[in-house]
Amino acid sequence: MKEYTTSVVNGCHTEQTRTATDQVNMLVESFGSKKKQKVMASRAANKVNIHSVVGSGSLMMNTVTKQEGISAENKKKMVEVGGNKTANANEIAYENARKKILPPFDTNATKASKVYDAQQFFGEVAWDKASRVVNAVLAQIEEGKISDLCTGLLGKKAHHYPSIATLLKSIDPTKKSSAFRLKAAFLLIMTVKFQYRLSRRWTVDGTSDDFLTKSQVVHEIGVQLFDLFTTPKEGSDGGFITTQQKKQKLYIYILILFVIASGTDMKAPSINQLCKDMKLDVKDASSYLREAGFIVKKNGVGDSSATLLVPLKFPPPKRGKRT
Repeated sequence: MKEYTTSVVNGCHTEQTRTATDQVNMLVESFGSKKKQKVMASRAANKVNIHSVVGSGSLMMNTVTKQEGISAENKKKMVEVGGNKTANANEIAYENARKKILPPFDTNATKASKVYDAQQFFGEVAWDKASRVVNAVLAQIEEGKISDLCTGLLGKKAHHYPSIATLLKSIDPTKKSSAFRLKAAFLLIMTVKFQYRLSRRWTVDGTSDDFLTKSQVVHEIGVQLFDLFTTPKEGSDGGFITTQQKKQKLYIYILILFVIASGTDMKAPSINQLCKDMKLDVKDASSYLREAGFIVKKNGVGDSSATLLVPLKFPPPKRGKRT
C-alpha cells in the first residue's frame, strides 16, 4: 500500500494508529480507480482548516468593530473558539447601527413616554434654550400680548408647517402638563426649519451661522443640528454636506419629536401632513418609525398613525435573499 509506515516501540514494529477516514483514503490511493482518486483528492482540498477560519473570523470582527463600534464583549460573543454558542453577528451590527441613527433610548423603560426623552436629543444647552423660549411665550399668552402658541412659536411662517400648527392647536397652554410637550414641540420646530432649508440641496455653502440665521433656527439648538446631521466638506472652501445615513437620521429625529409632542401616551393620530411638509414619502416615514420600535397603522381614509408601546421591541434584522 502507498505510504504504509511503521514505528518501532521497545524494539517491536507496530502500525501507526490511523482513523477510519485515513484508512479509506489509503485504500483508494492504492487500489481505487483514477476517477475515485480524483474525487478523494477534491474532498481533501475542500477541507477547512479551523485555524484559518478563526484567523479570518477575527480579522472580520476587527473590521466590523471599527466600522460599527462593536464592543469587545460583543465581539467575544460573536466568535467563541471551542464553544457551541455563537451570537448572531447580524443582530449585533444592527444594534450598533441603531444606536448611531436613533435618538437616545431606554430599552428598560416601563412607560412609553420614558423610552425617548426629548430632553436628551440635543443636550442640556439646547433643552435650556427651548425651556426659556416656551416659558417666555406662555408668559406672553397669559399677559395677553399674543393670542396663541402658533403666533409665539411658529411666527409668521406658520403656513409653511400646517402639521405643526395643528399640533400646537391641540395643546392647552394653561395645563402644567403641557410644558414638556411644548418644549419638545419647539425642538421639533427648529429641526423642521433646519430640514426645510437643508433639503433644498442637502449641502451648505458658507458658514453654519449664516445658514441658521436664514433658517430662523436659534444658535444653541442649531449647532447641535449641524453636529448630528451634517459633515464638514473637505477642502478650504468650507461648508457642509449631508450623507444618506444622516438624512435618514434627521427624518427619524423629527418623526419621534412629533410623536412626543403629540402627547404623553406616545400616539400620533396621523403623520401624513408632517410627511407632506417635509416632502417625505409616508412609506419611508413608516419604515423609519418601525425601525425605532413604533407601530404604524393606516386607517380607512389613508392616514398613518404611529404608536409606541412598552416593552420596547425593535424589528429583527432583515435577512438577505438566498441566491
